[in-house]
Order: sequence, then C-alpha cells, then structure tokens
Amino acid sequence: MAWTLAELAKIETDTLRKSVMDTLLMESDVMQLIPWETIGQLATTIIRIKDLPSVGFRLIGNAYAESTGKFEQAVENISLLGGMIDTDKAIARAKNTIADARAIQQVMKVKAMAYSFNHKFIAGDPTTTPAEFKGLTKRIDQLNTDGYTTQYIDNAGTAGDGILLSTAERNNFLNKLDELIYSINGHSPAFLFMNKKCLLATRAVLRQEKYLSQDKDQFGRIVDMYGTARLVDIGVQADQTTEIITNAETLEDAGAAESTSIYAVKFGEGEFLWGIQQYPMEITDKGLLENGITYRTVVDWPLGLAMVDPRSMARLYAIIPDAST
Repeated sequence: MAWTLAELAKIETDTLRKSVMDTLLMESDVMQLIPWETIGQLATTIIRIKDLPSVGFRLIGNAYAESTGKFEQAVENISLLGGMIDTDKAIARAKNTIADARAIQQVMKVKAMAYSFNHKFIAGDPTTTPAEFKGLTKRIDQLNTDGYTTQYIDNAGTAGDGILLSTAERNNFLNKLDELIYSINGHSPAFLFMNKKCLLATRAVLRQEKYLSQDKDQFGRIVDMYGTARLVDIGVQADQTTEIITNAETLEDAGAAESTSIYAVKFGEGEFLWGIQQYPMEITDKGLLENGITYRTVVDWPLGLAMVDPRSMARLYAIIPDAST
C-alpha cells in the first residue's frame, strides 16, 4: 500500500525523521499528496494499455473477428536523492549561537532537497543527466510524440496579448484551461502546477469570472481551487531565484520568449502517476566522525516517478500571464 509523505509524517515517532518530513512538506506541495510505493529495487517494469481490442457485430452462423488488446512495457528507474550534512565540532558546541548549528544545517539541506525534487518533478531529464528521474515535461513530450496529442494543448498566446488583456483573452484561456482539465482521466486532476506570475494571473481571471474557490492544506494555509484542482506555484530552484517553470518558454505562436505553461496532474498508485522508492527515506546521525572534528548527518532517499495512464498528466503551453511579479 502506498502512503503519502503527509500521512507518514503524522504517525512518525522518530524525532529526527519527523523534523525532516515536516520540512519537506512545508517546502514541497508535490510531496504533500503524491503517494509513494516501496519497490525494494532500483527499477520497476510498468505495463500500460496501448490499444484496446476491436469489437463488432456478426450474422448468425458467422464467427466474431479475433482482436486482442495491445500492451506496452516501460521501465521506471530510481534516482538517488540525498546528501551529507557536516558541522564542525567547534561550531556545534559554541554557546553563543542563536540556535543549534546542526539543526540549522539540517533544515537548509532538507529545503534544498525539496527544491531539487520540485525542479526535477517538472524538468527532470535522464537523457542529459542520467542520475535524475524523468519529469513531467519530458514525459508529456514523449506522450505527444507517441500520438497522445490531447495531453499537449496550445493556448495560442501571442506576444503582448496576455490572458488579462480582454474578455476575449480571458474566455480563450478559460476554454483552454477546461480543455486541459478535461484531458485528464475522470476530468479531475489533483493539481495545476504553474509559476508565481501565472498563478497570480490565473487567480485574477478566475476571480473576475467568479470561478475561484479556496480551501486549506494540512498546515492550515489557504490554497486556491478551480473545480477539483488545486492551483500550485511550483516555486523556484535551490538558488531561490530561478523559476522552475519559467516565463521564457519559446512555445508561443508569435515566437517571443515570454510564455509559460500549466501542468495538470492526477495521482494514484498503479493507476495514474505516483512516486516510487527503493526504501523509505533514511536519516542517519553519524555523530562525531573519526577525524574528531566533524559531526555528520546523512539523508538518503532513493526515489523516482512511475506512470501507467497517459491521461494522468497534460500540459497547457503558450500562456502569456499579465499579473505582476
């Protein structure tokens, strides 16, 4: 049975693991709801339905035509995420610091892990960086190449004509947003991932058209909703500056580099998109190393993504947001 990190954090009794989980959840909306399956190995083979069998009618005395559905196999690999947190003994034991130095370093490292996971969830590309898992962008590109064109939707944005420019632009954007949502199995994605500027613009459009609703997450924070989907700013990379989903994509019709995208996702172990891990995250306090001067903590989480249903994700591109940053 797969558990979300949010569910595991509620029942975790080890204080060190609990603190790491809570930090990850605070910094990564993805990790709040994505279910994790423990596979006990470095890769798993996924069987996907490719083509349904055909059916037909027959006359009395005649046989039905034989037809068999087609499957395809795909291998989903584990990537090794983690790091070592070293603190000099002199700093760790200093009495004039405002907080525990090892604890501060741990929070900083775990935040960096959360930002790295967020980034690779969207932009992971093992063809160029073999150590990382495949993110949504490359997965949806492959779906489009394989003929799943409904998962790759063009908002047809034109440079200078943002989604807040006019009633016509707002309506076009809402029509395309509904098309994005409808392309997901059951027409009910869990998340709509975007960047800050696009979130502000989308929120403004939905507010003007009276479609925006709100809810609270597990930490009591207000979150924006459109239908069943939660609007999420995927945030920035670990440098705290570079947007994970940029405002400089070159997919818009006019060719000017100022467009962005929204990714719709539906989670579900063995059904849609879910997380895989070789084993659950481990946090090990190594204590004082043999050198006698360094305290070390190791965070280790071998993880990846797996996808069965091609309609568990989709991308709406060529969006020109108008909200200020």
